[in-house]
Amino acid sequence: MKWAVHAQENGWGYVYGTYGSVLDEALLTSKIAQYPDEVGGQEDFIRQNWLGGRIANCVGLIKGYGWYNTQTAQIEIGANGMPDTGADTMYGNASEKGTIDTIPEIPGLAVWHEGHIGIYIGNGEIIQAANTNAGVIRTPIGQAGWTHWHKIPYINYIEEGEEQDDG
Repeated sequence: MKWAVHAQENGWGYVYGTYGSVLDEALLTSKIAQYPDEVGGQEDFIRQNWLGGRIANCVGLIKGYGWYNTQTAQIEIGANGMPDTGADTMYGNASEKGTIDTIPEIPGLAVWHEGHIGIYIGNGEIIQAANTNAGVIRTPIGQAGWTHWHKIPYINYIEEGEEQDDG
């Protein structure tokens, strides 16, 4: 959860297919080639607003946390047992989940609707990598049409009263 709050407070941008890296020319060129519509169609805006800063897409915000190696301070794809999956697959792989109206007060849960995922930070607030124009933002849970919550597979949750450093 602290990872997501940090991303929002530090103005991370949104680029489709990314997970917390700093956007440089080489990465931008690679993402334009990989996703000509999603990234190439937004190239001018991305250059003006996100070049030189950290960027992630919705599920990439979660994967970047899961893939962060505390020993090397690097994001390593597939690290810590978290596979490279999309938002819908991550939701489908979750064993603990429910409809949004039953969300427990557990910061760090994921909120989901088809094709999109965000992170519940508590007190009715979500942090999400929303879209190219908005970047990583904080919104009330009632916005964005969330339909379900789930515990993110591959992340250990703690019970209330326990302490854990969650990055």
